[in-house]
Amino acid sequence: MSLEFHLFNYGAYPDIPLYDEVENTSYIDLPNELFDPVRGKWYLDSYLDTLVFGEKLGFDGIHTTTQMGGPVGMTPSANLTAAYLAAKTERIKIGTLGPILNVFQNPMRAAEEIALLDQLSGGRLIVGLPMGHGMNYHSAATMNPAFARERYWEGHDLMRKAFMDPGPFEWQGEHFHVPYANLWPKPLQQPYPEVWIPAAGSKLTLEKCAEFHYTYQALFSPRRVLKRNVDTFRRASEKFGYTPGPDQVAAVVFIHVAETDAQARLEAEPHLLFLMQNINRSRQPDAFPPGHFSVESLRGFMTKGGYRDRDIGDMAFEEMTEEGWAIVGSPQTVVDKLGLLVDELGAGKLIHVADFGAMPNWLIRKSLTLMSEEVIPHFRGPGGRPVWAEADPRTAPTHAEYGALRTETKTPPKARIPDVGVVDVRTAHVEDLRKPLRA
Repeated sequence: MSLEFHLFNYGAYPDIPLYDEVENTSYIDLPNELFDPVRGKWYLDSYLDTLVFGEKLGFDGIHTTTQMGGPVGMTPSANLTAAYLAAKTERIKIGTLGPILNVFQNPMRAAEEIALLDQLSGGRLIVGLPMGHGMNYHSAATMNPAFARERYWEGHDLMRKAFMDPGPFEWQGEHFHVPYANLWPKPLQQPYPEVWIPAAGSKLTLEKCAEFHYTYQALFSPRRVLKRNVDTFRRASEKFGYTPGPDQVAAVVFIHVAETDAQARLEAEPHLLFLMQNINRSRQPDAFPPGHFSVESLRGFMTKGGYRDRDIGDMAFEEMTEEGWAIVGSPQTVVDKLGLLVDELGAGKLIHVADFGAMPNWLIRKSLTLMSEEVIPHFRGPGGRPVWAEADPRTAPTHAEYGALRTETKTPPKARIPDVGVVDVRTAHVEDLRKPLRA
């Protein structure tokens, strides 16, 4: 089957002490005196350049993320980063793994940013709506994490209504009261851009994802957990009268490609261990504060075989590759292992995590080039073209094409000129057309 390839990078600030060398920290309280603005700019440029490079390599999409209050990522707003990427690319899809709805005091602000981003990108936006983890809430300080799920889904419902229904309308909910919900502008993709829901396995989240026909983005987990979650998602979809196709399942996996299996391990192992031992690691109460998950979901996470049934920082390289957290090897090895993964999950989309938090830009580009030239063509049809090369996702790439598509406005811009009357300002500068409009 054809597989969409989407590129994701962390954009982390890696010049930090080992996690277990710093007492009682989850990196939301790591002193920012460790941040060097000049080195930060260097890391940020490398992060963004790599994502832009994804279009030249032929990836189907590039994705950025929202991370706040620590070195996990230097992008506290995925929407801002996506706006930059929209200006630097032409046709590739752009995904925002954020906004985190609970960070907004009013979900209409998130809706406005999404709509504007879709306009700026020419209709290329993919919206990821993560629930977020406890550290986001500690950093943003907008709410009690115990209300995270109910507040998130109310915010989602308000935002979706704003995309689909005419405004203004009043919203009176449990967590939000908006007297005039009136979305300006509206997104170019109607009624709203494609939505992906990153989820670690919460049954409620999977059911909601199925209800709204969203793409389920299976987050970092051992392969057996991913398979169980995807099966749960499919069963939930059947309750709503349909069976989701591969295009509704996106797998997330760390991938590194080199000339040989041995060389790939030499290059990837220290960086993968850095990621798991530092960036992806956190104390349980900080990542999942009380009330953030239902009792049922928390029990599933913590029992043997669950999403976080152990400290991921204790994993060895062999365990990470054998359990399917990462695929590391020669092009043929990656083709074989990736084929098994997507077949087992029935996934039609893949988020390729290429930066393990501290990997140098040149090494990322080497791996991505091998991935593009030696791996991706095995999962595409003749010609190996990305989806945006087969069909331009933009509504129209030029003003001339927009001019052909544009319909005549029912309400032209008007002004009242003394001794003339109400005129159409688009033509009032021409003497012969400087006439009052008919009533």
